[in-house]
Order: sequence, then C-alpha cells, then structure tokens
Amino acid sequence: MKIAIAFIGTGKYLNFLEEYYETFNDKFQPNDEKHFFVFTDGEIGDAPDNITVVDITEDADIKQSDYDPSNWYQLMHQSVGGLRRFSIIKMVEDQLKEFDWFVFIDADMYCVETTENFFDETKPFFGVQHPTFHESWSRNTGVMPHERNKLSVTYVDPSKDDGVYLQGCVWGGRVPEVIDMINELNSRVIKDVENNVLARAHDESHLNRFRLDNKDKFNVLHPSFAFPGNIPQNEFSHDPKFIHAPANKAEILKR
Repeated sequence: MKIAIAFIGTGKYLNFLEEYYETFNDKFQPNDEKHFFVFTDGEIGDAPDNITVVDITEDADIKQSDYDPSNWYQLMHQSVGGLRRFSIIKMVEDQLKEFDWFVFIDADMYCVETTENFFDETKPFFGVQHPTFHESWSRNTGVMPHERNKLSVTYVDPSKDDGVYLQGCVWGGRVPEVIDMINELNSRVIKDVENNVLARAHDESHLNRFRLDNKDKFNVLHPSFAFPGNIPQNEFSHDPKFIHAPANKAEILKR
C-alpha cells in the first residue's frame, strides 16, 4: 500500500520531526510505502526522498515564547495545527490522490511498537479513542467532553454519547473518501468561524461530530495509539504503541 502521513510543525514544533520521522518510518506499517508531507515554516536541510516539505505560515504572530504546553488553548485557536489544519492539508489534495491511505499524526508523537495491520479495509475512516476518556485509565470519569454549545455545528446532544470520544492526534482514512472528509471538516470549521463560534475542543470537536454522523464508517483505534507520555504508565491497563506529548515535551520546545 501507499500511505501518506501528514506532519504539521511550525516554530519549535519542528523539533519533534526527527524522532517522529525515524520511528514512524521504521516501525509503522514497515512493509508498505510511506510518504511524509511536512508542513512547516522552518528548514529541515536535506530531506529524505520520502519527505515532501510544504511551506506554510501562521495567520497570527505567534512568538517562540508561546510554544508552551500551558498555552495550548491559544495555540489551538490561532495555529495551523489547530482549526486551520484541514485547510492546510487541502494544499496537497491532488498529491493525496496518488495514495491508498492518508494518516494525520500530531507532531509531538512517536512510534514505540512495530505496527502492522493498522487499517480496517471494511471502514473508510479511522480515529483514536482518547485515552483519558476510556475505561483503561484508572481516573476516567466516564463523562464525554463533546461540544454542548448548540450554536456550533459540532454540537452533540448528550443523549447521543456512545462512550467514544476521539482525540484529534491520530485520524485519517482511505483515499478518496478521506479527501471528502477533509473537505467537509474544513467547510464545517469555516461555518463556525463565520458565525463567531469556537468549539470547545477546536478541530477535535469537529472530528467527533463527524464520527457521530458517520459511525458505521469509522474504525475506532485503541487508546494505546495515543498513549500520553506525561501521565504515569501504571495508570493505564495497556502498553503504548504511539506516545503522544512525551514527558520531555517542554524541554524539546525550548531547544
């Protein structure tokens, strides 16, 4: 199979690319052809043949000091890694048509276990169950953080909660269906922006509403594919396959 992987990393988030590329290139679907689309405003030197660098810029003036985990809300609102991610990915829409599958993976992630048979051929879309809203976490409350603002297109009536809440760090689908999904999500974001509405979890809220609208078409991945590196591993009943937000994230962002 031919797999397209999207990395979005502006500013200091480009610092994550080295481990991201090395681990996903080696361990993720090792027998398949992978190509990485790196969306960045930085320089990465001589890129391997399976990396395409896509130059992007931020709409807002985000300072280097803003890249702090405590400032995530502001960053998600303003940055291309937040609400703008769907329009950014659309920049390579034509190139994506050459692939079998598209995978979005957050910049601050890396692969720790060789992963094969990742895709479910019977379902065109996939997303990862948020690990802290799953029974495998010892402190899980069972409350789903779906959007409750009825003014947003991402609104979810509490009666529709089905125990699944996707984290926006890993998602994608089969080409060409996933291209339609990206276009639809981008249109929904634009509608909220035009109405001056900001969904509670930004792009994640849009992803979750889309899943609920297309439940039968979604493969929900186990939370081990989004294992939080900043929470003790013994608080979970499973081992990680992908690490998200490594324990040394703040240190990496200060390099």
